[in-house]
Amino acid sequence: MQKRIDEIQSKYREWCELLPQLEADIARWKHAASLMQDMDDFYTNEYQACYQAIEEGADVDLRTQGEYSIMSEDALWNALGEFHQLAWEHLRSSVNALDRY
Repeated sequence: MQKRIDEIQSKYREWCELLPQLEADIARWKHAASLMQDMDDFYTNEYQACYQAIEEGADVDLRTQGEYSIMSEDALWNALGEFHQLAWEHLRSSVNALDRY
């Protein structure tokens, strides 16, 4: 019995340590969703016009700090897809947790 109590006490201690990180993760997730909304709006409403202007010779600096340029063929599309996949993973995980407890 003592072994089991100690085991669960250890899990509870770990939970107590994780809780603030999980709360911060929610804030980061909301920030990521806001970033994605802005990028999706650009991709949906402005990307084509910008792309066409660049193709026609608009003087635009597309250098980055190491990430792909948003004007590359698939950078935003892939980012949106990755976010969508993560959102589904979070949703499924959350629903599973709610169903269990």
